[in-house]
Parts: sequence; C-alpha cells; structure tokens
Amino acid sequence: MRNLVVSCLLLSTIVQFASGCLYYGRNFPVTPVREIKNNVTTQREIFANFGEPDRRGLENGHEIWIYSYQFYELAQLRESKELVVLFNADQTVRSYSYTGK
Repeated sequence: MRNLVVSCLLLSTIVQFASGCLYYGRNFPVTPVREIKNNVTTQREIFANFGEPDRRGLENGHEIWIYSYQFYELAQLRESKELVVLFNADQTVRSYSYTGK
C-alpha cells in the first residue's frame, strides 16, 4: 500500500513537470483594483471582489491582506500579480499596492 501511495505521488509530480506548468496562489481579477479607494473601500468589498486572501497579518497594528498569483511555464515566470491591502481600524482601506507582470 505504501509503495502505491509513493508511486502515485511520484507520477503526479512527473506529470506536473512534464506539462511544464506550475501555479502558485489563486488568480484574481485586475479590474477591481482600479476601483479601490483609500479610506472609502471596505474590507467587505475587498473580500467580495477578491475572495479569501492568501495571507493575513499585521503591520504596525493594522490588518493586512495579501493576494498572490504566479504562473510558471517551462520553469519561466510567465505571469505574476500581487495585491497588498492595509486596513484602518474601521475596516476601510488605509493603503494598497498592486504589482503585476
């Protein structure tokens, strides 16, 4: 049984590398990023547009949400996006940054 599990894991890894594609994170839409307004857009609106963040944390006492997506093809980065949203205590956006390739 253990050999079967190891064989299945090895086979799935080989198939991923053979296809040459690898994804990290969940893809998210770029259009709503343009609609984010500091001190206006709410945490609820961010969640509605982008879903559950990949990571959550605190920065100087303020909640921070991070959305990341990367797509590799044949071991080369083809697409990359990151949205970082910092919230005020009243759950409105304090600041945000978006980078993409």
